[in-house]
Amino acid sequence: MISFAVIASMAVLGLGNYIQAGTTAPINDNLANEDIRWHTVSEIDLLQKNQSKMIIVDVYTDWCKWCKVMDQKTFTDPALKQYLNEKFHLVKFNAEDKSKVTFKGQEHMYVPSGRRGYNTLAVELLQGSLSYPSFVVLDENLKLMKVIKGYKDAVSFKEALSTVAL
Repeated sequence: MISFAVIASMAVLGLGNYIQAGTTAPINDNLANEDIRWHTVSEIDLLQKNQSKMIIVDVYTDWCKWCKVMDQKTFTDPALKQYLNEKFHLVKFNAEDKSKVTFKGQEHMYVPSGRRGYNTLAVELLQGSLSYPSFVVLDENLKLMKVIKGYKDAVSFKEALSTVAL
């Protein structure tokens, strides 16, 4: 026979899922436990063919402390992982990438500048304002919808995306 304490514990755990998700919908454990599926810039053309989702480009650098904090804290939140995997294609792009990259048929190159330099795609995506971390939201046709700058916790990041999400 199941005790009252066991039933109460199960109820509290279930309620925790509702609270953590920030909605009245329960968390889908499969998507919440799954890591975010990050893609590369070279995969954007393939992602665009699946026009059911917008694309978020995480523009980061290797030396950016807050970029790393977001990877460790924000992008590990189960409710956010589920939301991002359901609604968006996600791309990581190092703004200091030294390789040639192609985006929308245009080649972008590394430009040595100062101590580190930058890739011209970062300049295009961030509209000339290089700041990290930054997140570029593109629609299904790769049109820029929004740029979200700076560190965000899971709740703030989801709120920032809610103005452009389907």
